[in-house]
Amino acid sequence: ANAREELAYPADLYLEGSDQHRGWFQSSLLTSVASKGQAPYKSVLTHGFVLDEKGYKMSKSLGNVVNPLEVIEGGSNKKAKPAYGADVLRLWASSVDFSGDVSIGDGIVKQVADSYRKLRNTVRYIIGNLHDYDEEKHAVKLEDLPAVDRYILARLSETMKEVEQAYDKYDFANAVQALTRFCVSDLSNFYLDTAKDRLYIPELSNPRRRSCQTVLKVLLDSLTQALAPILPHLAEDLHFNLPAQQKKQGSSVFENRWTVPEFARDEATDGDIGLARLLRNDVNKVLEAARQAKTLGASSEAEVLLYCGGGAEQARESLERLTKSQNEVDNLQYLLLVSGVRFVDSEEEITSAPHQSEGDTETGVKVGVQRYVGVRCERCWNHFPETEFDVNSEFPDVCQRCVAALQAQNGIEESNNAVVAHAA
Repeated sequence: ANAREELAYPADLYLEGSDQHRGWFQSSLLTSVASKGQAPYKSVLTHGFVLDEKGYKMSKSLGNVVNPLEVIEGGSNKKAKPAYGADVLRLWASSVDFSGDVSIGDGIVKQVADSYRKLRNTVRYIIGNLHDYDEEKHAVKLEDLPAVDRYILARLSETMKEVEQAYDKYDFANAVQALTRFCVSDLSNFYLDTAKDRLYIPELSNPRRRSCQTVLKVLLDSLTQALAPILPHLAEDLHFNLPAQQKKQGSSVFENRWTVPEFARDEATDGDIGLARLLRNDVNKVLEAARQAKTLGASSEAEVLLYCGGGAEQARESLERLTKSQNEVDNLQYLLLVSGVRFVDSEEEITSAPHQSEGDTETGVKVGVQRYVGVRCERCWNHFPETEFDVNSEFPDVCQRCVAALQAQNGIEESNNAVVAHAA
């Protein structure tokens, strides 16, 4: 180390197998202490050995050796031995407890590849919805964001702190678990699922859409840097495929500084949105039963009935606050992805619904589901009362908010056509 200018003595880290505790680790320690009066390393990290899928030691005679290059590039028969790429192999190495012996095989690699696709699909969805977003022009201030946006940013801060602490301890498995849990549970199953309505339905410059894009940009920046040590190729893909106006100065994601976003939790927001997340689980179970019975197809066809008796009165106060939200983001019906939510005053109204929750629910709220009585908007597919539609308008089959989006889009197209005509 002293012979190379870019290195320093003692070494930051000694990395070797567990069989070296009485070998190289000890011999180099004794030699360094005797000659320099200090240990030759600041910290030591030992790992176990790689076994096959059944837990047996690998050997050529048994024919159970897994060739890392074959995992990356695939075997001669690509159907039997597909090419997974280096990132999948790195994800496997990062997701196991390397302090003991670890196993690898075709089945294990396939499971890891599924986990990789979940992470990749999440960030791919995020970056795909930032194509027209310019942070300098379109970013929404934190205090102006809807409650669900502030909630997910607080969850991001907690996750990034957990990941940073795990990296500092070389605990890569916990870092992978935290990132996977956040991407799958918090984002894919909740936030991004509810965000589709405001990303795709309103006009491009609608505040609901811009607030969501503001959050997506923060999510993408943080996830890119958090994934980089484990999945460098994916992180570089994200870095180089950002729209031109969003790219940072660094030619590589690894030239950007590590930062942990600071978004504090708000107790009122956490309580309301957290309860809505739990309620989604209760409602989705009943909706799935309705689909199985072919009573309903999409969740947008449903009206949800809620009975908050038997100790769930406080939950009703929280959920009612969401139903009164005017921003079309925090409103309970949009968080549940249904066309209507109604509170009832007796459990009999729940039991008389075509489908209802069985046994105890996560929230303590009894849930009933029935078909929403109204008209379907042909653009957003949500259902509304007939009063939402103007049969004499230019768009008689779409709801009022879709009419506004279409008129805004037509205005942009007419303006562009005028510019082209003038240029001609």
